[in-house]
This record gives sequence, C-alpha cells and structure tokens, in this order.
Amino acid sequence: MDRLRRECGRRIGWAAVFVKAYAIVAREMPVLRSWYVPGIFPRIATSSESVASVSISRDVDGRDSLFWARFRSPDLMPLEKLQAAIARHQTEPLEDLFKRQFELGLLPTWMRRLILRWNRDSGGTKRPTRLGTFSLSTLAGLGVLNRMHPSPLTTSLSYGPLDDAGRCLVTLLCDHRVLDGVPAAKALNRLEAVLHGEIAAELEAVRRSAAAA
Repeated sequence: MDRLRRECGRRIGWAAVFVKAYAIVAREMPVLRSWYVPGIFPRIATSSESVASVSISRDVDGRDSLFWARFRSPDLMPLEKLQAAIARHQTEPLEDLFKRQFELGLLPTWMRRLILRWNRDSGGTKRPTRLGTFSLSTLAGLGVLNRMHPSPLTTSLSYGPLDDAGRCLVTLLCDHRVLDGVPAAKALNRLEAVLHGEIAAELEAVRRSAAAA
C-alpha cells in the first residue's frame, strides 16, 4: 500500500487514503453514520451520507491551533480531489476556510459550549454537516501515535506512523451508546480490506494515468 501511494506519481497523503476508505466502510455500515440523540425519548439518528471531520493544525500568531475541516461524501470523491481539498485547508487563508470557527471563538465560553451541546445532541439533518459523522485525528506525520483524543462524534479514527514493514497501528474510538466492540472490530477488518482493495486499485489507476501523462 505505501509503495503504491509513493509510486502513484502524485502526492496523496495517508489522511486522504484513510478518510475515503473509512467512508466507504460507513457507506456499507449505517451504524458508522449514526449518533445518539438524548432527551425524554432517546433515539439513534442516521445520516444518509458520511461527513468526515479532519483535525488540521495551523499556526495562529506563532502558536499551533486546531481547526476542523469537514468533507461531505468523501467515499464518492476521487483520491486526488480529496487530497487537494485537505491540502487547501492546510495552506489557504484561515479566515476564508474556518470563518465559522473564528466567529464561535469570539463568543463567551458558556455560549460556545451551549452551541456545541445543541449541535451534538440534535437529531436534525444539519447535524452531520455542522459536526460530521466521523472524525480523523492523527500525529503520524510527527512520528507519534495518539489513541485517546476527545471527539463529540460516534466514531473517531486515528493511525500511527508506519514501521519498517510498512504497517501502522489503527485505532477506532467509539460511542458505546451507539455501537459496541463487535461492529467496531468488523469496521476495522473491513477498513483493511478496502485499503487493499478499492483504495489500492484507485492508487494504481492514478499511477498509470501519471505514467501515461
């Protein structure tokens, strides 16, 4: 897999690879697009599409700050297009890309928490686009593994740096009000199959296209 990614002729980062692969799995497993809605009559709501929430670290006035970029239906996006979208959120002006987050940052803490709680606990159709259906957070590029990062979403994916054999440790954090260990394990097994199947095939197609060009 890593050889294919490096030889495809165009830069496609691991984040794009994992986001698309996991969204493909979520397309097959509705529980990965679901979330818990509390209230007098608690229920489980499910989105018709996946929305990936990817943590992006950017420099703001000399300090590292976290932002969250959201990508709708990444399972339907070509890897090159998804990679370009992620790269845009890593490089283009913050005020253009994360205007809503900057506006929320100006509010008092109690109000920000209230808005987050409202969005998190909403059963409406706008909840996925406001927060996402799953998140991706990784420090693999810095050679570090993070496995217990906080997330308001039902599932959050993380992967560590590759070892000498080209393998990495993948962690899936889950909200146990929605799913337990069995579907989570099935999701990880299916994720590995998708990486070596659909994703590998697309990387090979990109390699052939770049070679022909």
